[in-house]
Amino acid sequence: MMANRCGEDDWLGGGGSRHTVGVHWVEVDGYAMPVLLAGHPGLELCNTWAGWADTPDPRREWLRDYDRLAVWSGHAGLLPADTVRRLRAAARAEPAAAERALTETRSLRAALHEVFLVPGDTAAFGAVARLAREAAAAATLTTDDTGIARWALPDDGGLRLPLLAAARAAAELLCTPARTQVRACPGDDCGWLFLDPRGRRRWCRMAVCGNRAKVRAYADRRRPATDGPTGRRTAT
Repeated sequence: MMANRCGEDDWLGGGGSRHTVGVHWVEVDGYAMPVLLAGHPGLELCNTWAGWADTPDPRREWLRDYDRLAVWSGHAGLLPADTVRRLRAAARAEPAAAERALTETRSLRAALHEVFLVPGDTAAFGAVARLAREAAAAATLTTDDTGIARWALPDDGGLRLPLLAAARAAAELLCTPARTQVRACPGDDCGWLFLDPRGRRRWCRMAVCGNRAKVRAYADRRRPATDGPTGRRTAT
């Protein structure tokens, strides 16, 4: 894994957003993947899209194809590496099914963003709840050498495993008081979600969105302003 200073193809494939300037992504298996900064795996899916408040643009998409989705699910800690490898191979053999799973995951992402920021959105909550129920029904109780048990999705769950893993993680967060600590970054081309347990965090990363806002505010203060109807300009 390697940190970088700008986005994939200098911004996910071609100019426009400045969201990836700074260390906002890392390289994983040859792909640019968003830095994990949400504080909970249940939020990370929402951070695979840049610019939630702006006009939809496919160049803002981190999950461009199923292969990237599979790699991201391992990067986010939702699925183990061997499962990711099997999913990537399965997607090559079943491209149509992989595309459907990718589309479902993107729809879940949009629903989650609404659920975490607009608690009263019953339609979005229903979409999340439906997938969370499916994930819960598919999960099995497993244990390791220490005897500690946990619920896990089966490796043979098919190409929808990343979708179900993301829904399950989000549901776990929604069932805790930490759900009220979710915030959205107000930075341009951002809108990423994160937990703010102390109530002091404003930006996804101060070094990126925060500093950019400071620079813009300073420039605004220094910009000449029109003074009155005569059009005389004065420094602010």
